Amino acid sequence: MKTLLIDADGLVITRPKYFSKVYSETHGIPLKILTEFFENEFRICQTGKADLKEQLKPYLPKWKWKKSVEDFLEYWFTTDVILNQKMLDIIDLLRKKGYKCYLASDQEKYRAAYISNHLKEHFDGLFFSCDLGYKKSEQEFFEEIIRRIQTKPEDIEFWDDEIENTQVAVNLGIKTKLYIDPETFEKSFSS
Repeated sequence: MKTLLIDADGLVITRPKYFSKVYSETHGIPLKILTEFFENEFRICQTGKADLKEQLKPYLPKWKWKKSVEDFLEYWFTTDVILNQKMLDIIDLLRKKGYKCYLASDQEKYRAAYISNHLKEHFDGLFFSCDLGYKKSEQEFFEEIIRRIQTKPEDIEFWDDEIENTQVAVNLGIKTKLYIDPETFEKSFSS
């Protein structure tokens, strides 16, 4: 049996633009003001070491957001989490054929919960950096997943749309594939 680890953003969640770019364009805020948060505090939230709501509070006035933190998160997630139904259909079919499919993604806890509510029925399990305490760029991220699913690294195939995210997995003996589009993904299982 084959075990698949599949990243969220860019694969099962479409990502034409990062949320920071969308917000910058729609609210007239220079991107540099937004990226300060996303390159610093947000990364800490992704490993569960800080709470996103608390970290956002000092930034929202700078971003000209006049509503609550909760309203901001709702706006963010409903704007940013657009499901790739074609990929989900393929994953559902692979599971029917006996593949074990797991989501493996760098997420902070609120976005992870939002994503879980929309994707849990399509996967055998969901692994998020905020729960594991490590990001995909860290060996421990994959080691913990391997431990939890009790599968040998060589029996796992990890799919991501960013090549730099796959190097740590390769070093552990996990097969990796670079995601291009749903059609290419599907063809790789038809041979």
